[in-house]
Amino acid sequence: MRRNTQLLMSMLLVKPVTLSLSLFLLALFHLGSAVANSEKAIQWVQKMSMAMNELSYKGRFVYQQNNQLESMSIIHVKDQQGTRERLISLNGEAREILRDNNNLTCVWPSSRQVVVDQSNQKSSSPIWAPDDVERLAKFYEFSISGKDRVADHSTIIISIKPKDNFRYGMKVWLDENTGLLLQSVLFDELGRTKEQIMFTELTLMHYDDQNSFSVIPEIDSGYALIRSHSGRETISLQADAKWKLESLPGGFWVETSFRKKMPESNDYTQQMIITDGMASVSVFIEKTSGQSLSGESSMGAVNAFGTRINDFTVTAIGEVPAITVKKLAESTVYQN
Repeated sequence: MRRNTQLLMSMLLVKPVTLSLSLFLLALFHLGSAVANSEKAIQWVQKMSMAMNELSYKGRFVYQQNNQLESMSIIHVKDQQGTRERLISLNGEAREILRDNNNLTCVWPSSRQVVVDQSNQKSSSPIWAPDDVERLAKFYEFSISGKDRVADHSTIIISIKPKDNFRYGMKVWLDENTGLLLQSVLFDELGRTKEQIMFTELTLMHYDDQNSFSVIPEIDSGYALIRSHSGRETISLQADAKWKLESLPGGFWVETSFRKKMPESNDYTQQMIITDGMASVSVFIEKTSGQSLSGESSMGAVNAFGTRINDFTVTAIGEVPAITVKKLAESTVYQN
C-alpha cells in the first residue's frame, strides 16, 4: 500500500511538469508557424511590388471611395524606354492620366484642360505597390489569411495590420501565378472599410501590344495648359528649412519638402510629404486666410487637421487616422 501511494504521488508530481512542457512546445510550434506565415506573406507582397512595377499589363478595375464608385481602365508598360502608364476613367466626368519617366499628364476633355507635372507614381494611380516591404514589416504585421478568386484568377489573400494607432490596415488579393494585385481593401482603426479596388479584368501584355501604346494624349490647340513643372504658371522653390517637424510617428519620414509661389499673389505655400512607405500625409504651410482649416475634418479615408502658428496655418491631410494628422500638424514648428 505504501509503495502504491508513493507511485501515485510520483505520477502526480510528474504530470504537471509534462503538461507544462507540452504547452511550452505547443506555444513554440504556433510561434514558429506564425513566423513562417509572416515571412511567406512578406515574400508575396515583395513579389506583388515587383510585378506591378516590372510587368506589362492591361485591365479594368473599380475604385470605391467616399461611397462613390468609379470604373477605370489601365495600361502599364515596362520596356527599354522605361515605365509608361495610362489611366482612363470609364464613368462620370471623362479624364485621362498619363505617366512616363518624366511627366505626369492629366487631360480633362470636358473643360479642355491639360495639367502637366513631374512624374510621380503615387499621385497618378490608386493602386498600391510598396518600395521597401522589409521596412514596412517593422510597423505592420503581415499574414496569409486565405485564398479566393478575383476576375477569374486564383488569389492569395494577405492581411496587413498596423502595430500602432497611427496607420490604417489593408488586405490584398494577389494573383497566385504572377503576384499582380487584383483587389485591395483599406481598413480604419475600427476595422471599417474606407476604400477598395477590385480588378474585373487583368491580363499580361504581349510585345506587339506594348509597341502600339503611346503616352501622347490626343489634344489640340483648344486645350489650355493650366500648370506645368517647367515654371510657366506655378514656381517650385527650395523649402524654407526653418519649418520643421519636432516629432514623427515611428516609421514615418519626410520624403520631400518644397515651396510653391501662388500664381495670383506673392504668397508661398510650403508642402512636406511624410510617408512610411504605405501611408502618406501632406503638411501644408500657408498664410492664414478666411478659408483656412482650424481643427479636425474628414472625408472617407482622408483625415485633416489644421492649426495656426502666428500668421500661418499648418494643415496635415492624408489617408491615415485622425490622431496621425493631428500629431503631425501640432509637431510642425518654425525655428529661427
